[in-house]
Amino acid sequence: MSASTHMRLYFEDVLNVLSCFAVVALHCSLTVFGKGRGSEWELALAQQAAFIFAVPVFMMLSGANLMEYRSRYSTYEFFRKRVLRVGVALLVGSVACYLAYGLFPDSFWGARDVVKDFSLGEFVHGFLGNTINNVYWFFYAIIGVYCVTPLLSLAADRPRLLRGLLAGGFLLAFVVPTLTWAHLVMPEDVSAMQGWPLLTSTAVFYFLFGYYLREYVPDTPAVRAAAVVAMVASPVLMYAIGHAVNVASTQYDSFPVNAFFPLAAAYAAGLFCVVRILEPRLRALGKRAKSVLTALSSASLYVYLFHIPVINWLGVNVTPDLSGRFVRHPLYEAVIVFVLVGVPSVAYAAAKRTAKRRARETAFAR
Repeated sequence: MSASTHMRLYFEDVLNVLSCFAVVALHCSLTVFGKGRGSEWELALAQQAAFIFAVPVFMMLSGANLMEYRSRYSTYEFFRKRVLRVGVALLVGSVACYLAYGLFPDSFWGARDVVKDFSLGEFVHGFLGNTINNVYWFFYAIIGVYCVTPLLSLAADRPRLLRGLLAGGFLLAFVVPTLTWAHLVMPEDVSAMQGWPLLTSTAVFYFLFGYYLREYVPDTPAVRAAAVVAMVASPVLMYAIGHAVNVASTQYDSFPVNAFFPLAAAYAAGLFCVVRILEPRLRALGKRAKSVLTALSSASLYVYLFHIPVINWLGVNVTPDLSGRFVRHPLYEAVIVFVLVGVPSVAYAAAKRTAKRRARETAFAR
């Protein structure tokens, strides 16, 4: 399947859009972290379990498209492209959030906790410590993965090596922490293994996993059946475990409903393979439909960057009745936030693509 690496796969655009909405849905169901228990908490927990695939799938898509970068451009070009896309996005998003919170502290929930003296020094401190918009932790994590991608890419055409890395990574990054959390293994018994580089990184695991699924796992009836089971059973089991662990406690334990829980990896893999089934139908779509899908996918970065300020703005500016509805129906809030951020994001992404296309046409005409 190596030829697919150089060909756009539209199911990955679908996954990108789904994961983008999932991120918003997760951050609209934070009631789950409160002390109260009841129907609102149950719904928030279910939403967390249903959409926990967000970051794993984002990481997997990065790996699926970047593990074989050497076949397309140099390592220098790889880093240049990553800095321009992710590094600049992180900086621009941080500056925008900091300015919005600093200039309009009463318009955003929690803004005064982020910006205290509104200075360049405080911005640098917040940027380095990821305290301006803490959901940007994803950018810091993926930048770390990019730093070792030239090393990881050496395994791109070595499936046995990839399987070994994935097996070791799953054991050390998922199974061992889970056994420790369940008090089946003492932390001091596995402390030495936790220092092993790469294998203990869940981000690296997902990065490799996405590429492995795309290149080395065929779309067969058996794989489809296993994927459907994993996609359906994993969130149900995460919800059940999360409920059992937390329903009688006022201190929420997020470990069983977390991107770093083994069931989350199974969920992400199942979703990846199930959506992949749609590729022939997506490829048969008309040019306009494909263009819309591509624009939606391209806008996901901007939605990720700016959805938290919108959520925080709504937290201060909506009526008490609407705020209560958000708590009772977190999916309703997620849809509203997604539309509010998504519409300008899609417009910007479409305009950017149009400008690039016209620039290429002008250069070609010359």
